[in-house]
This record gives sequence, C-alpha cells and structure tokens, in this order.
Amino acid sequence: QPDNIVYVMDASIGQACEAQAKAFKDKVDVASVIVTKLDGHAKGGGALSAVAATKSPIIFIGTGEHIDDFEPFKTQPFISKLLGMGDIEGLIDKVNELKLDDNEALIEKLKHGQFTLRDMYEQFQNIMKMGPFSQILGMIPGFGTDFMTKGNEQESMARLKKLMTIMDSMNDQ
Repeated sequence: QPDNIVYVMDASIGQACEAQAKAFKDKVDVASVIVTKLDGHAKGGGALSAVAATKSPIIFIGTGEHIDDFEPFKTQPFISKLLGMGDIEGLIDKVNELKLDDNEALIEKLKHGQFTLRDMYEQFQNIMKMGPFSQILGMIPGFGTDFMTKGNEQESMARLKKLMTIMDSMNDQ
C-alpha cells in the first residue's frame, strides 16, 4: 500500500491539466505533484489548476532532460516566472554555482588589461554550465523563455561549441 502517490504532470498540455489531474485524483489518492517540461514554452499555469484539482502540493519541477534539471519546487520563483517577472534568486544561484569569486588570477589579469583565448575558453565553459540560454534569459525580468527561439538557441550553442573546438586545436603560442 503506497503512502505517497505522486502525480507527474506534463506542463505543455496547458489547460487540459485540470481535467487530467481531476480524473487521476478520482482514481487514486494523490499526495503530491511533479511538473515536467517547464523548459519549453509552457509556463506552468495549468500546474496551478492541477494543484487545485488534486489538493496536493507540487514537490518538484523538471526544467530539462537531465537529472540536474530536476529541482525542488519553490513557490516564489515559480509565480514570478509565471507572471513574466523572471527569477533573480535563481539566476544568482546559477552564477554562484560557477564560483567566479574563486578566480582571483583572472580578476588580476583583467585589472592589467590581459585576457587570453584560454581565459575566454574558460568563460565559455562557465556559460555552458549555466544551462540553456532560454532558461537563463527566462530568469531575467522582461525576458521570457520564448525570447530566444529553440532554433536560435541551438544555433548559438552550436557556434559556441564550434568556437571552443577551434580553441581546443590551438597550442599555447
């Protein structure tokens, strides 16, 4: 006998979320909800309807295809993004994960006007670690996740990877 039945909901189905969640709730005793596919154009407004229909809290959200993209649900950032106000707290967390403050050597080089291709390469790596561009732009107030189309994002990432490959083939001179 399960003690926690989790309803996993696809955010991209939009307004159909409520009816689907209600039908699921009528069959089993839902204790919590996980909302997936919040990395696309879906904002997750249907998730609120699903929560109301199941009378269960959202515990996790999925914002991508990897395990790192599965994160605990936080009310404030979710509502803020839903209203198009971004997620400054999430953006700060992403930047802090990069530990840029630990790079004293780079800061000193920049103070003296020195910035090499190797330094640029490291910064490109940091950008890649932050996640998809559209996800990062979605955290900035005024920019939505649909500010950058999927095609443009893939093209930008491909260009960045190509540039990094070229830099990998260079020697230190």
